[in-house]
Amino acid sequence: MVDFPASDIKLTNCFRSSVLDSFTQIPVPSQKIRSVRSENLCFPEANGTVPYTIASFVNSVDGRLAFNDKPSAFYIAAKNTYAGNGSKADFWMLNALRCIADAALIGGNSMATDSDYVMTVLDSELQNDRIKAGLSEYPLNIIMSLDCTDVPLDHNLLRQTIVPKILITSPKGYEYIRANLKIPYTLIEKNRTHELFKPKAELPVFVSGKENSTDVREIMCFLRQNNVKRLLIESPGYAHYLITQGMMNEFFLNHSGIYVGGNDTMIFGKYTKGFKADAHPHMRMLSFDIYNEFFTFGRYQFIYDK
Repeated sequence: MVDFPASDIKLTNCFRSSVLDSFTQIPVPSQKIRSVRSENLCFPEANGTVPYTIASFVNSVDGRLAFNDKPSAFYIAAKNTYAGNGSKADFWMLNALRCIADAALIGGNSMATDSDYVMTVLDSELQNDRIKAGLSEYPLNIIMSLDCTDVPLDHNLLRQTIVPKILITSPKGYEYIRANLKIPYTLIEKNRTHELFKPKAELPVFVSGKENSTDVREIMCFLRQNNVKRLLIESPGYAHYLITQGMMNEFFLNHSGIYVGGNDTMIFGKYTKGFKADAHPHMRMLSFDIYNEFFTFGRYQFIYDK
């Protein structure tokens, strides 16, 4: 656990959209969350078909997600030497979203930046609130990869047996797993429910799509069928992909007051083509909070043109 005194990370709200008044679901009522950001985290009614998707990222003022010599997003916050506890508030915000999420998703590239990356709630007060609200002890940890060649197969997340996890990949990725994964795994059947929130010694593997492509709607329907109402995305690449599919609902985007620049650093959608002037998503600001003049916190809702 990490010590997160509310007085050290308290945010000041500068803007709150009236749209939030229609968000009636409070997954985890929490005095700690109210102490830090004035009100509980609330969301719309859960969809019966697919999970409500949220993402949490920190970026520089020029939209960079990492330095070219430090590929972990952690440093965009940590290397802001004028922010005081702003970086701690950023990390706490990620934990607050893990607290209210049924599942959290990571990609192979993000796993590679941290050999101990496991998506759990590291604030003891939030963890207690999560359990009190009736959620599983830990969010289901989802590893998403098209072909699994980017997944470090000796990673602790795959080997540990405390936090529930599942690997989702394409038929091509499953071939790679069969040939290279050295730990026990189980192929998960489609179109039925499973006890995904119970940790298992064997790694559950869900195969979707054709060849080296996954079927995102099939995946989302499978997760919702298995009681994933709110899904936290911690992979920038997969978050961008969901945006291209019109399936990303919200961004919690924290702004670190540093400038990175260059064309050799990570940005959203770096390896894909951008949207066109006449066809692109819009983003409605739901709230804007400030820690100090070097660290701010935005919450945005995606709006997709029909």
